Amino acid sequence: MNKINGNYYIGSSSNLHVRLYTYYSLRSLAISNRPIDRALLKHGFSNFRFEILEYCSYEDILKREQYYLDLLKPQYNIATIAGSTLGYKHSKESLEKMRNIILNEEVRERKALATMNASIANRLPISGKNIKTNEITMYVSLTEAGKALGVSRAAVSQALLHNRLIKKTYSICKLKE
Repeated sequence: MNKINGNYYIGSSSNLHVRLYTYYSLRSLAISNRPIDRALLKHGFSNFRFEILEYCSYEDILKREQYYLDLLKPQYNIATIAGSTLGYKHSKESLEKMRNIILNEEVRERKALATMNASIANRLPISGKNIKTNEITMYVSLTEAGKALGVSRAAVSQALLHNRLIKKTYSICKLKE
């Protein structure tokens, strides 16, 4: 409860430690757009009172949360149904913010770069040797080898892992970096 304006937030948890951590984590609060999180940042922790209204079994958590939502009509809750955001409508401002994040070219470029970097980091350079012709081909990844040899990435991985031939012709070996 906010000690300044008397507004409430009703929540429930099967793991109180995790629940409280999110409320006392400034990083978590700073990236959130929930009314309770904005109020905690605005008014400060010392202007709120945390109170456990009831302990109950795991099976009854949502039922009891709904009871208190109906009874107290808390101002900081965005959802009126316990455990669900069904029926919640984002404000025009929130929708615009989400749209701008999704459409922002810089965000798209960063995401593409992060994806590419993750892909490069996960590449495993290998060589494939045709045991009939002794021809050796280098591949930058298991996926590239699989495409070139006409098999799946998983088949190349299994051949490498279990020292098996692919199509009774290709020996696969991990390259030293």
